[in-house]
Amino acid sequence: MNYPYRENLEVFGDSSEQWIRCSRCSHMLCRVGEDWKAVSKKRTFPPTHAGVLMQALEDGYRLEKFYCPSCGALLDSDLAEKSVGAQSSG
Repeated sequence: MNYPYRENLEVFGDSSEQWIRCSRCSHMLCRVGEDWKAVSKKRTFPPTHAGVLMQALEDGYRLEKFYCPSCGALLDSDLAEKSVGAQSSG
């Protein structure tokens, strides 16, 4: 049995064991209840990567994008506060 979890992610399994997997390539990320973002490929960008109107946020925030480590499908995007001394990559 499988059902959608969020865009490009689904829950797969039966009543005894369920996994979160990529709905594009079926790559198993983790068991339900575990942090799927921890096993995803993460890239960090300045907020302006989402658009020029985000320029006011450059000093205090970063844009994080999470991808399937197998096929590269975009799983999520977050705007997160920068930690002291954090650098952007991209």
